[in-house]
Amino acid sequence: AVVSTQSREFQTFQHYFKQINLRAMGNVAASAKSPDPFASLPELTVESLSEPPKSDEGPSAPSSKSTNPGSFEELPRQTKEVFPTPFEGCKFSWNKMITERFQASHSIMMSSFKPPAYKFGATYVGATKLGPNEQYPVLISEYGGGIVQFQAIHSFSKQVQAKAVVHATDKTWSMYQGDIGYKGKDFSVQLTGVNASIINPQGIWVAHYLQSVTDKLSLGGELLFQHGMGAKNAALTLGGRFRDGDTEFMVKTGEQSTNIGFYVKGNEQVECAVEFEYVKQMGESITTFGYCVDLPKGLSKFRGSIDTDWSVAGVLEKRFEAFPFAFTLSGLLNHKKNQAKFGIGFTIG
Repeated sequence: AVVSTQSREFQTFQHYFKQINLRAMGNVAASAKSPDPFASLPELTVESLSEPPKSDEGPSAPSSKSTNPGSFEELPRQTKEVFPTPFEGCKFSWNKMITERFQASHSIMMSSFKPPAYKFGATYVGATKLGPNEQYPVLISEYGGGIVQFQAIHSFSKQVQAKAVVHATDKTWSMYQGDIGYKGKDFSVQLTGVNASIINPQGIWVAHYLQSVTDKLSLGGELLFQHGMGAKNAALTLGGRFRDGDTEFMVKTGEQSTNIGFYVKGNEQVECAVEFEYVKQMGESITTFGYCVDLPKGLSKFRGSIDTDWSVAGVLEKRFEAFPFAFTLSGLLNHKKNQAKFGIGFTIG
């Protein structure tokens, strides 16, 4: 019984590390608007770290359904996770678990449009348990090309969660961000500051609020305030989500942009999504259709998409049961611009 318990805990830690490596540093780099090809990864959230790993011990007992709607900024998450994230060149990653709580990683990216890049990363998951699959704090760091990125996530209770992000280059703090959020029974509120200072008013402040109106409908808004360079700007965005079983519809609209998404899960292997995006500053709109096919027996997953800009993209992920090894093929073809990008990736661990 002791061996079985330790095995399940070790499996949980492995799940944490996989989720962190896929999402965490991409969120840091995206916040800093870095052109790094490693930055095009989904955002890391506290909810993504708390997803239970799959177990071979049979189905678990059903848990009580929470009425908390999640955060406002994650409204498009279900739709965007269906779409592929193509890359160009060759990418190699090696993840090594040093202990049950600490992991080191090495990444090498080679492409035709920039010199080869090497990155070293480290991840630590603390021992504070707030649930069967929630442990804090989570610390992530990455260094490469003279750039240091650090992210810390901690939950002081089941309701209060905080996150800090730091991006440093050439001995200067190029970007720093702090988040504090509260999850109530049927609502979520979050405050974010980016390069912000209370003593010397500057930077960007963002406030989010999302309320569950019914079991299926959630409504909320986002208020952004920017102060600096002798100017003050404010922007209000409203949004909502309707979820009925395996179907979801969301919308976020404001003065500068509009985002509409529709998601449906056909069965355990197939997911589809459609997204419409309009950006006023660029004067452009684009509609994207995407799908995800999961083949559990083949340990493979394929994501594909096509949009109104005549771009076709696809990413195939293949894992091997006997070895801790993953193989990735990526492709992007734009018929309108006559451009093509292809990539190949290898992951160990």
